[in-house]
Amino acid sequence: MTPPKPVLTLQLSSPLRPQIETALDLLLPSVQTQPETLHRALRYAVLTSGKRMRPQFLLRVAQACGAKAADLDLALRAACALELVHIASLVHDDLPCFDNATHRRGQPTVHVLFGESLAVLVGDALLTRSFELIMDAPRSHAPRALRIGRELARAAGSSCGLVASQGLEVCALSPSDTESAAVYHVVKTGALFGMAAASGAIAAGSRQIDEWFRFGLLVGQGYQWVHSLHELPLRSGSPSVDSLSVQALAPSVRDVLKQQLSTLAGSVQRQLDGLAVQPTPLADFLTALWSPLLASPLRGESHASEP
Repeated sequence: MTPPKPVLTLQLSSPLRPQIETALDLLLPSVQTQPETLHRALRYAVLTSGKRMRPQFLLRVAQACGAKAADLDLALRAACALELVHIASLVHDDLPCFDNATHRRGQPTVHVLFGESLAVLVGDALLTRSFELIMDAPRSHAPRALRIGRELARAAGSSCGLVASQGLEVCALSPSDTESAAVYHVVKTGALFGMAAASGAIAAGSRQIDEWFRFGLLVGQGYQWVHSLHELPLRSGSPSVDSLSVQALAPSVRDVLKQQLSTLAGSVQRQLDGLAVQPTPLADFLTALWSPLLASPLRGESHASEP
């Protein structure tokens, strides 16, 4: 007998991260479901930790597009599906054949605890489960669910998605290949942020899907620059680079990135004002995401919002 589909509830006026955690817990197979070890590893990969930035961004875009109560089940499913794809990529990235990472966010990686073969299956299972979540949306939302499924496939794929970024790592990318590096960041970071914005807009019934997709790419670019700023001190401590030269370079690189990020924030705000029905919650979310590194955050003030 097919188990009943879980009922998802979402309150956009409340903090989103706990609601996303609850939904992920409901939407994943239980540890009693056979094969039990695989599902225990799967739940460990998803529920151990995570900031849930991408799903929060998707839900704030849906809110910015004026999503109605009837749209929120689909929006939350899309947000959880996006997070599963993201985590699948991390599980695969950590494998010995890629980064051979033993820890992620201070916790042992999946292949360390459960073995390499099971970690491969966890990544595969998360990818397939992500599409199940979209296809299990209410029948009344079938056309929108189909469009979100297409966005999800593109964000995960080998042409312009996460698999493409992994392919660049394996086949082409080198530290001196700046063109490949630029493409790499677009497909690795931009693909999921673009998918998040487009899918949030689709779930809310917006007709400006392409515009929201481009908005998401821009936000993804900003997120990548924030990440680069955070990593600069770590790079300056690298034993393979002359520390004095890096210390001299890092401040200028930091200043350039901060200026680029400040300029990008202004562009994001102008696009948001032109697209959104309810721009403030999304603007607050983006400000909280990168304002500590900006000279002037969005709307010119600091907002206490979800990290």
